Amino acid sequence: MYLNHLPRTQCKYLQYLLQVRQLQLLRRHVNIGAKPPIQTAALLPALGHKLRKHSQLVNGDIQEKFGVAQEPDAVLARLEEAKTGDQLLDVLESCVGLQSLHVVEGISLLWRLYHEADQPSRDAITERVLLKVLPTLSPHVHQLVINDLSRCYLYLRKMHIPNSEPVVEALLTRALHLIEGQVDNEAVPLTALSRLSVGINLERDFFTPLVCRNFVPHLEHHINRCHSEEQVRLLSTCLFQLHFLIDDDLLTRFKLRLTELMQSGVVSYKTPKALLKVIHMLNIPVWSQNHTQLIRDVMLALRPCIHQIESADLKSMCRAFLHHQEPAALMEPLQKSLEKLLQDESSADALSCAVPFATPLQRDKYLHHFRELLYSEEAWLLPNASGHFFSVLRALKVSDIGLCNTYWSGVIQELESSPEEQSHLRFLKHCQRYMNFNNNLGGTYRHLELERKLSRMCMTAMEEDIAGRLPAKFARLASFVLAYGQTPLAWKKFPNFLLSKMLAMAPQLAIQDCFLLSRGMQIASELRFRQHLPSLIGMQLSTMDSILIACAERHLSDAEKDPLNASELSMIVRTLSHRKKLKNTVVYNQALAQYKSLHCKDLNSRVVRDMAYNFNASNFFVPELLESMFAYISEQHEHVTGDTVEKVLTCSYNLGYMPASVEALNHASEVLLRDFDQMSGLSIVQACLALCYYKSIPEQLINQVFCVKFIQRIEDEIQVCYSKATYPERVLNLVMQLNRTVCLDFPEANVPWFQQNYIEAQISKKSVIPTESTAEVKQLLQQLLQNDNHFRCNHTTPYGYQIDFVIHFDRDRKPIPAPPVEATMLDRITKVAILLLKLDSFCENDLTALRGPESLKMRHLEMMGYKVMQINEHDWNSKYMASTAAKANYLKCLLQISH
Repeated sequence: MYLNHLPRTQCKYLQYLLQVRQLQLLRRHVNIGAKPPIQTAALLPALGHKLRKHSQLVNGDIQEKFGVAQEPDAVLARLEEAKTGDQLLDVLESCVGLQSLHVVEGISLLWRLYHEADQPSRDAITERVLLKVLPTLSPHVHQLVINDLSRCYLYLRKMHIPNSEPVVEALLTRALHLIEGQVDNEAVPLTALSRLSVGINLERDFFTPLVCRNFVPHLEHHINRCHSEEQVRLLSTCLFQLHFLIDDDLLTRFKLRLTELMQSGVVSYKTPKALLKVIHMLNIPVWSQNHTQLIRDVMLALRPCIHQIESADLKSMCRAFLHHQEPAALMEPLQKSLEKLLQDESSADALSCAVPFATPLQRDKYLHHFRELLYSEEAWLLPNASGHFFSVLRALKVSDIGLCNTYWSGVIQELESSPEEQSHLRFLKHCQRYMNFNNNLGGTYRHLELERKLSRMCMTAMEEDIAGRLPAKFARLASFVLAYGQTPLAWKKFPNFLLSKMLAMAPQLAIQDCFLLSRGMQIASELRFRQHLPSLIGMQLSTMDSILIACAERHLSDAEKDPLNASELSMIVRTLSHRKKLKNTVVYNQALAQYKSLHCKDLNSRVVRDMAYNFNASNFFVPELLESMFAYISEQHEHVTGDTVEKVLTCSYNLGYMPASVEALNHASEVLLRDFDQMSGLSIVQACLALCYYKSIPEQLINQVFCVKFIQRIEDEIQVCYSKATYPERVLNLVMQLNRTVCLDFPEANVPWFQQNYIEAQISKKSVIPTESTAEVKQLLQQLLQNDNHFRCNHTTPYGYQIDFVIHFDRDRKPIPAPPVEATMLDRITKVAILLLKLDSFCENDLTALRGPESLKMRHLEMMGYKVMQINEHDWNSKYMASTAAKANYLKCLLQISH
């Protein structure tokens, strides 16, 4: 049997399993439906006086909350005078007859000193605490009140004292017993609940819903009486740590109370700590998409204090913005504050926050800074240094193999120096980063030593650890092994047990699990088996494809009872699109069709960008959702960024969708003008091309693009780009298309055509390879027109458009030889352009919906004097046109030729 919810370590597994039944009995009281048979403090008038008195204690000043003695005490004075952890520990060891108050305060002060110490000093403190402090604390545990119990437990856990220590176990057991005994009486102090919820979740030794099941009634009481920023901060911490126990009703009440406090000014930019905790809590993936408006309001409330908040808070704010990609009003103050932070704090953490806000021209400066930090031993000793380095590495799109090798070699050293990387599956973060990094460089980079090490760790975990029986963990482990192999016989097959586990766990695989597995299969196919696919590997991949199809069908059928949100649906679509074979399946089309029934009442920039990506990748046409994306831009134009607008415009132009109102396009233009200096040149050109297609580009935007300053900006970006093989060509081609479109659609702008040399250079590079349909049409035209001089093949117009066939007719509808020089208007002569349209010229789900680039091409050819006729390959190769005579007759009717 495979279980989705078990503790991560081997501690007390049997106890947890035996108590699962008890959890099932309590679940209806904790999170589903009815309230528990407990009279909460909010509903007990008889206890009102007692609760008011207790609330005063909980929400009093810091000294009252921590229970610090009010009278002078010699031992406490000596503890407070200690400047280092060793000095404080010496005081605790030397004093005889310590009271519980002394031990508790000593542990609290020790944590502060521990937090400020370097890693060797921290290790020494932990060792002394185990040997000396715990035996001193043990006799006092039964005397401690809930606040002191929570303090001791949290600080000991933060100093890496394990839960398996008898004293730590006794602290937690007594605290939980007190909480359970008080559910019918007064509420437990919020400070204690907050500390315990954090401590219990550290290193995830417990199945938290079971251990913390009695916390919810107390949280309900505190939410009802929340009136200070300190309570908001503590409640946010509790809700974050216990989110799996929080139902919609309780969360809604907290949101309403928070809104009231923000409106009254109790919580504002003057209380950034509380608001940042709120953002952190609301950003939990399971519910973040339901709180877009509140998250935006909270972030905007913090804007006035961005330039003066502490560095840790600034980094937290930055990451929240990067996750949501809005509100746009924060971009400039964040950029300035982060540049200043980087001057004051030279760390990988600060650099990882600053790089996403950098302009392309700042890339060299940040790359130099990154190189200095990467080769600094001190920088690697900081917390989560490898994660911050990776963020910079990806954001800068570093293609220097030497820097890449240095980073991943540093990761190997980190894996070897920390046993916890294996015991707590922390190495999985490196697996995921490596898979994403490889994708960023197009599959060209490999660090074989790292692949071997991580693959061995994954295989060990799947075969020997309980993680191999948890679908969520198994998917993360298996995806890496599938992608990079490094296992026995990896050249011809995947490990057999991987396939058997996938088959056994298939009914329990979640949407995220399937996404990870398909990602691993995609990397394997492109990286290891692109040239040759062994037959055994092919069979295994086919079986895995069947598993993914079955899981997708299950997830889509479950959506009838529990509708999918936009993020979940996007992940299903991407899961199937990772495998080319799955893009032709019924379930893939069903998944795309689900977009039509998607409720878009709570869109945000992240969801909009994901949907635009999926529609672009699949060419799937859903007018309702495209319109909702434009409506979001129109309604939230003050908050969306230029990059988000560009992605929506590019998507809609690619699919040939015309918005219902020009208002959205006007707002899009305003956003582009506002964020012009923050966007990359490529994004600006793509957005302008889409606006030209809609004939909605403002003159100011044209003038800003077609000037020496912007052209120089494009050239500078090309010089510093990471992918010299593809990026310059892509940018130059788009600039050519934009120049052509402006010249033809906006002649009043007086923009010159300066791309002729580029067009001629491209023609000289390309060799036209005729398709079977092209050869058939050419042969039939030769028979119908009876003269090869009466039509041209693969004709290139002055503006660089390729036309499959061009025919000139005189006023009597008789074909004539083409004139030597092309002119827009010819006296009584009709120019006919025949375009052979392939399947990808139309939207995936609607063969009558012509995509934007093809529509624009036809419009421009008509402006150049052509009568445009199209031959759809799906019609040309259909059954009713299988015979040559049918095709000849079709061409006669198309060209209106009588003979």
